[in-house]
Amino acid sequence: MTKVATWGDCLNYTMNNKDTWRNGGGRESALIYAGYFTRLRGITFPAEKIRQPVLTQCKVELEEEGKMNSTINRFISAVSTVLNFCREDELIEFDVPRFKRLKEDEAIRYHFTKDQVDEIARIARDEFLNDNLADIVQTAAYTGMRQGELLKLKAKDVDLMYNLFHVGGRKDNKTKAGNYRTIPIHTHLLPMLTKRLEYASPNVCIFGDDWHDRHQLLKQFKNVTQKYMKLEDGYCFHSLRHSFAMFHVRGGTNFRTLMDLMGHTSIVSTLIYAKSDNEGRADAMTNI
Repeated sequence: MTKVATWGDCLNYTMNNKDTWRNGGGRESALIYAGYFTRLRGITFPAEKIRQPVLTQCKVELEEEGKMNSTINRFISAVSTVLNFCREDELIEFDVPRFKRLKEDEAIRYHFTKDQVDEIARIARDEFLNDNLADIVQTAAYTGMRQGELLKLKAKDVDLMYNLFHVGGRKDNKTKAGNYRTIPIHTHLLPMLTKRLEYASPNVCIFGDDWHDRHQLLKQFKNVTQKYMKLEDGYCFHSLRHSFAMFHVRGGTNFRTLMDLMGHTSIVSTLIYAKSDNEGRADAMTNI
Protein backbone atom coordinates (compact mmCIF):
# COMPACT_ATOMS: atom_id res chain seq x y z
CA MET A 1 0.00 0.00 0.00
CA THR A 2 1.40 3.39 -1.05
CA LYS A 3 2.22 5.69 1.84
CA VAL A 4 0.07 8.82 1.95
CA ALA A 5 2.26 11.92 2.08
CA THR A 6 1.71 14.01 5.19
CA TRP A 7 2.18 17.73 5.74
CA GLY A 8 5.35 16.85 7.69
CA ASP A 9 6.72 14.84 4.75
CA CYS A 10 6.11 17.73 2.36
CA LEU A 11 7.49 20.38 4.69
CA ASN A 12 10.68 18.42 5.43
CA TYR A 13 11.22 17.70 1.73
CA THR A 14 10.81 21.38 0.85
CA MET A 15 13.03 22.64 3.68
CA ASN A 16 15.77 20.20 2.66
CA ASN A 17 15.58 20.63 -1.10
CA LYS A 18 14.18 24.05 -2.08
CA ASP A 19 17.30 26.17 -2.51
CA THR A 20 16.08 29.43 -0.96
CA TRP A 21 14.57 27.54 1.99
CA ARG A 22 17.51 25.19 2.51
CA ASN A 23 20.29 27.73 2.81
CA GLY A 24 18.90 31.03 1.57
CA GLY A 25 17.62 34.17 3.20
CA GLY A 26 14.05 32.88 3.17
CA ARG A 27 14.65 29.90 5.48
CA GLU A 28 13.88 31.65 8.76
CA SER A 29 10.59 33.18 7.61
CA ALA A 30 9.62 29.92 5.90
CA LEU A 31 10.02 28.06 9.19
CA ILE A 32 7.85 30.63 10.97
CA TYR A 33 4.95 30.81 8.52
CA ALA A 34 4.89 27.15 7.50
CA GLY A 35 5.17 26.36 11.20
CA TYR A 36 1.72 27.85 11.78
CA PHE A 37 0.15 24.95 9.87
CA THR A 38 2.23 22.45 11.83
CA ARG A 39 1.03 23.98 15.08
CA LEU A 40 -2.62 24.18 14.04
CA ARG A 41 -3.03 20.83 12.24
CA GLY A 42 0.07 18.76 13.06
CA ILE A 43 2.75 17.11 10.94
CA THR A 44 0.64 14.00 10.35
CA PHE A 45 -2.15 15.88 8.54
CA PRO A 46 -2.59 14.27 5.07
CA ALA A 47 -1.24 16.59 2.39
CA GLU A 48 -4.04 15.74 -0.05
CA LYS A 49 -6.61 17.02 2.45
CA ILE A 50 -5.08 20.52 2.53
CA ARG A 51 -7.82 22.27 0.56
CA GLN A 52 -9.42 25.69 0.76
CA PRO A 53 -11.86 24.85 3.62
CA VAL A 54 -8.94 23.71 5.78
CA LEU A 55 -7.00 26.93 5.18
CA THR A 56 -10.14 28.98 5.77
CA GLN A 57 -10.50 27.35 9.19
CA CYS A 58 -6.80 28.02 9.92
CA LYS A 59 -7.33 31.64 8.86
CA VAL A 60 -10.13 32.04 11.38
CA GLU A 61 -7.99 30.53 14.15
CA LEU A 62 -5.07 32.84 13.32
CA GLU A 63 -7.40 35.85 13.27
CA GLU A 64 -8.65 34.88 16.73
CA GLU A 65 -5.01 34.87 17.87
CA GLY A 66 -4.73 38.45 16.65
CA LYS A 67 -2.68 37.78 13.51
CA MET A 68 -2.85 40.47 10.82
CA ASN A 69 -3.97 39.80 7.23
CA SER A 70 -0.40 40.23 6.00
CA THR A 71 0.79 37.51 8.38
CA ILE A 72 -2.04 35.17 7.37
CA ASN A 73 -1.22 35.72 3.69
CA ARG A 74 2.39 34.75 4.32
CA PHE A 75 1.14 31.63 6.07
CA ILE A 76 -1.04 30.79 3.05
CA SER A 77 1.87 31.44 0.68
CA ALA A 78 4.14 29.14 2.72
CA VAL A 79 1.62 26.29 2.59
CA SER A 80 1.11 26.84 -1.14
CA THR A 81 4.87 26.89 -1.75
CA VAL A 82 5.37 23.60 0.08
CA LEU A 83 2.62 21.82 -1.82
CA ASN A 84 3.58 23.20 -5.23
CA PHE A 85 7.25 22.34 -4.75
CA CYS A 86 6.34 18.77 -3.80
CA ARG A 87 3.92 18.54 -6.74
CA GLU A 88 6.64 19.66 -9.17
CA ASP A 89 9.02 17.01 -7.76
CA GLU A 90 6.25 14.36 -7.89
CA LEU A 91 6.26 13.72 -4.17
CA ILE A 92 2.50 14.26 -4.37
CA GLU A 93 0.25 13.70 -7.37
CA PHE A 94 -2.87 15.82 -6.73
CA ASP A 95 -3.38 19.29 -8.17
CA VAL A 96 -2.68 22.04 -5.67
CA PRO A 97 -5.56 24.54 -5.28
CA ARG A 98 -5.08 28.27 -5.79
CA PHE A 99 -5.70 29.34 -2.22
CA LYS A 100 -7.51 32.63 -1.60
CA ARG A 101 -5.53 35.50 -0.10
CA LEU A 102 -6.86 38.22 2.17
CA LYS A 103 -6.95 41.89 1.36
CA GLU A 104 -4.13 43.69 3.15
CA ASP A 105 -4.33 47.21 4.49
CA GLU A 106 -1.51 49.39 3.22
CA ALA A 107 1.10 49.79 5.93
CA ILE A 108 2.99 52.99 6.62
CA ARG A 109 6.64 52.71 5.56
CA TYR A 110 8.31 54.43 8.49
CA HIS A 111 11.61 55.97 7.46
CA PHE A 112 14.33 58.13 8.97
CA THR A 113 15.75 61.39 7.69
CA LYS A 114 19.48 61.57 6.98
CA ASP A 115 19.93 63.67 10.12
CA GLN A 116 18.17 60.99 12.19
CA VAL A 117 20.40 58.29 10.71
CA ASP A 118 23.48 60.31 11.65
CA GLU A 119 22.10 60.83 15.17
CA ILE A 120 21.40 57.11 15.67
CA ALA A 121 24.94 56.29 14.55
CA ARG A 122 26.38 58.98 16.84
CA ILE A 123 24.47 57.63 19.85
CA ALA A 124 25.57 54.06 19.10
CA ARG A 125 29.18 55.19 18.89
CA ASP A 126 29.39 57.76 21.69
CA GLU A 127 26.86 56.54 24.26
CA PHE A 128 26.98 52.77 23.70
CA LEU A 129 30.63 52.64 22.54
CA ASN A 130 29.51 50.36 19.70
CA ASP A 131 31.31 51.22 16.46
CA ASN A 132 30.00 48.10 14.73
CA LEU A 133 26.38 49.09 15.33
CA ALA A 134 27.04 52.69 14.27
CA ASP A 135 28.61 51.57 11.00
CA ILE A 136 25.87 49.01 10.32
CA VAL A 137 23.23 51.73 10.76
CA GLN A 138 24.96 54.01 8.26
CA THR A 139 25.48 51.18 5.78
CA ALA A 140 21.86 50.04 6.03
CA ALA A 141 20.58 53.56 5.33
CA TYR A 142 22.90 54.14 2.36
CA THR A 143 22.63 50.70 0.72
CA GLY A 144 19.14 49.43 1.58
CA MET A 145 20.60 46.06 2.58
CA ARG A 146 18.54 43.80 4.80
CA GLN A 147 19.74 42.74 8.26
CA GLY A 148 20.93 39.32 7.14
CA GLU A 149 22.75 40.75 4.14
CA LEU A 150 24.61 43.23 6.33
CA LEU A 151 25.68 40.68 8.94
CA LYS A 152 26.97 38.31 6.23
CA LEU A 153 28.85 41.04 4.34
CA LYS A 154 32.51 40.07 3.99
CA ALA A 155 35.59 41.97 2.89
CA LYS A 156 35.57 40.19 -0.48
CA ASP A 157 32.05 41.55 -1.10
CA VAL A 158 33.30 45.14 -1.07
CA ASP A 159 35.09 46.37 -4.20
CA LEU A 160 36.75 49.71 -3.47
CA MET A 161 38.34 49.83 -6.93
CA TYR A 162 34.94 50.02 -8.63
CA ASN A 163 33.07 51.30 -5.56
CA LEU A 164 30.57 48.43 -5.43
CA PHE A 165 28.98 46.12 -2.86
CA HIS A 166 28.33 42.59 -4.14
CA VAL A 167 25.21 41.18 -2.48
CA GLY A 168 24.18 37.54 -2.87
CA GLY A 169 25.35 35.22 -5.61
CA ARG A 170 27.20 32.76 -3.37
CA LYS A 171 26.17 29.84 -1.21
CA ASP A 172 27.31 31.62 1.97
CA ASN A 173 25.75 34.93 0.96
CA LYS A 174 22.16 34.27 -0.12
CA THR A 175 19.65 37.09 -0.32
CA LYS A 176 16.00 36.84 0.68
CA ALA A 177 14.98 36.61 -3.00
CA GLY A 178 17.86 34.25 -3.82
CA ASN A 179 19.29 36.71 -6.36
CA TYR A 180 22.50 38.70 -6.86
CA ARG A 181 22.85 42.47 -7.13
CA THR A 182 25.47 45.20 -6.93
CA ILE A 183 25.04 48.43 -4.99
CA PRO A 184 27.27 51.47 -5.65
CA ILE A 185 29.13 52.65 -2.54
CA HIS A 186 27.95 56.07 -1.36
CA THR A 187 30.75 58.55 -0.61
CA HIS A 188 29.33 58.84 2.92
CA LEU A 189 30.51 55.26 3.58
CA LEU A 190 33.92 55.31 1.88
CA PRO A 191 36.09 56.48 4.83
CA MET A 192 34.57 53.88 7.16
CA LEU A 193 34.90 51.05 4.63
CA THR A 194 38.47 51.99 3.72
CA LYS A 195 39.45 51.83 7.39
CA ARG A 196 37.69 48.52 8.02
CA LEU A 197 39.13 46.83 4.93
CA GLU A 198 42.71 48.04 5.24
CA TYR A 199 44.03 44.87 6.89
CA ALA A 200 41.01 42.58 6.52
CA SER A 201 41.33 39.12 4.96
CA PRO A 202 38.73 38.31 2.25
CA ASN A 203 36.49 36.10 4.39
CA VAL A 204 36.25 38.39 7.41
CA CYS A 205 32.78 39.78 8.17
CA ILE A 206 33.41 43.52 7.97
CA PHE A 207 31.08 44.35 10.88
CA GLY A 208 32.54 41.70 13.15
CA ASP A 209 31.72 38.14 14.15
CA ASP A 210 30.11 38.90 17.50
CA TRP A 211 26.56 39.07 16.08
CA HIS A 212 25.13 35.69 17.00
CA ASP A 213 21.87 36.33 15.18
CA ARG A 214 19.77 39.18 13.83
CA HIS A 215 17.83 39.44 17.10
CA GLN A 216 20.94 40.73 18.83
CA LEU A 217 21.20 43.50 16.23
CA LEU A 218 17.52 44.38 16.56
CA LYS A 219 17.77 44.50 20.36
CA GLN A 220 20.79 46.81 20.34
CA PHE A 221 19.21 49.08 17.72
CA LYS A 222 16.04 49.27 19.81
CA ASN A 223 18.05 50.17 22.91
CA VAL A 224 19.65 53.07 21.08
CA THR A 225 16.48 54.49 19.53
CA GLN A 226 14.19 54.01 22.54
CA LYS A 227 16.54 55.42 25.17
CA TYR A 228 17.72 58.49 23.31
CA MET A 229 15.16 59.33 20.62
CA LYS A 230 11.48 60.25 20.71
CA LEU A 231 10.05 57.98 18.01
CA GLU A 232 6.47 56.81 17.56
CA ASP A 233 5.62 53.14 17.34
CA GLY A 234 6.43 51.64 13.96
CA TYR A 235 10.09 52.59 13.66
CA CYS A 236 12.51 49.66 13.67
CA PHE A 237 15.79 48.56 12.11
CA HIS A 238 14.02 47.75 8.83
CA SER A 239 13.05 51.44 8.67
CA LEU A 240 16.65 52.06 7.56
CA ARG A 241 15.92 50.08 4.39
CA HIS A 242 12.77 52.14 3.86
CA SER A 243 14.88 55.26 4.38
CA PHE A 244 17.24 54.24 1.57
CA ALA A 245 14.26 53.85 -0.76
CA MET A 246 12.80 57.21 0.22
CA PHE A 247 16.15 58.99 -0.26
CA HIS A 248 16.07 57.72 -3.86
CA VAL A 249 12.40 58.51 -4.46
CA ARG A 250 12.93 62.11 -3.36
CA GLY A 251 16.14 62.27 -5.37
CA GLY A 252 14.29 61.33 -8.54
CA THR A 253 15.78 57.84 -9.05
CA ASN A 254 14.02 55.81 -11.73
CA PHE A 255 11.83 53.12 -10.12
CA ARG A 256 13.33 50.35 -12.28
CA THR A 257 16.77 51.35 -11.05
CA LEU A 258 15.51 51.47 -7.46
CA MET A 259 13.94 48.02 -7.90
CA ASP A 260 17.37 46.68 -8.88
CA LEU A 261 19.13 48.43 -5.99
CA MET A 262 16.61 47.11 -3.45
CA GLY A 263 16.73 43.56 -4.82
CA HIS A 264 12.97 43.43 -5.37
CA THR A 265 11.64 40.72 -7.66
CA SER A 266 8.58 42.79 -8.60
CA ILE A 267 8.19 46.47 -9.44
CA VAL A 268 4.99 46.42 -7.36
CA SER A 269 7.09 46.21 -4.19
CA THR A 270 9.13 49.22 -5.28
CA LEU A 271 6.18 51.37 -6.28
CA ILE A 272 4.86 51.22 -2.71
CA TYR A 273 7.44 53.89 -1.88
CA ALA A 274 5.86 56.26 -4.36
CA LYS A 275 2.70 56.17 -2.25
CA SER A 276 4.73 56.81 0.91
CA ASP A 277 6.26 60.04 -0.35
CA ASN A 278 3.94 62.55 1.29
CA GLU A 279 6.58 65.26 1.03
CA GLY A 280 6.88 64.72 -2.72
CA ARG A 281 3.13 64.82 -3.17
CA ALA A 282 2.94 68.04 -1.20
CA ASP A 283 5.57 69.58 -3.49
CA ALA A 284 3.61 68.41 -6.50
CA MET A 285 0.51 70.25 -5.27
CA THR A 286 2.42 73.54 -5.23
CA ASN A 287 3.13 73.14 -8.94
CA ILE A 288 -0.53 73.43 -10.02
